[in-house]
Amino acid sequence: MAADYYMTAELLASHGIAAPVSEIHGVLSGQICSGCGDPDLDLSKKILDIERNIEEVITNLLNLLAEDIRKQLGAEDYSFQPLLPEEEQSLSSRLSALAMWCDGFNAGFAGAWVRDDAAMPDETREVLEDFSRIALVEEEDEELPDNENEANLMEIIEYARMATITLYLQNTPKKQLQKHEDLPEDTPLH
Repeated sequence: MAADYYMTAELLASHGIAAPVSEIHGVLSGQICSGCGDPDLDLSKKILDIERNIEEVITNLLNLLAEDIRKQLGAEDYSFQPLLPEEEQSLSSRLSALAMWCDGFNAGFAGAWVRDDAAMPDETREVLEDFSRIALVEEEDEELPDNENEANLMEIIEYARMATITLYLQNTPKKQLQKHEDLPEDTPLH
């Protein structure tokens, strides 16, 4: 079951965590897509500027988010979705959340990437560069009608979603994919 943006935000706020939900989800997604295996929660806290010790409920939440991300990324139906506000929220707030998600993704990926940069596939580099550009977008194009801005945002979200799945499959060792998908060792993947 996919995480709920608003419930996650409320839980974080009730425990004094100011980091945005989308950024947290991006950081965890980036770490997982780097091929590192399980996200490093200490690294996540450092990236997100969470300086105090977090309560066990927040640690459990982060672990559940990470497991949810991993399950979605490994699902045959390509069900992964960046954790963003729902469509009833303003376009600018959803665009801002997507920018934070992309920025968090790149930070998590960079922090968890342990291989030589020369070993990074070209497609991975391209996606990280695209996410860097998306992270810089601050507002919708005022010259376009709202429905075009909405359509553009949906296309960018779909790109981010599929690019994330691609990076996960590209950078995660085969044995790790099998471990998380509970497949027999000799099952061919994708």
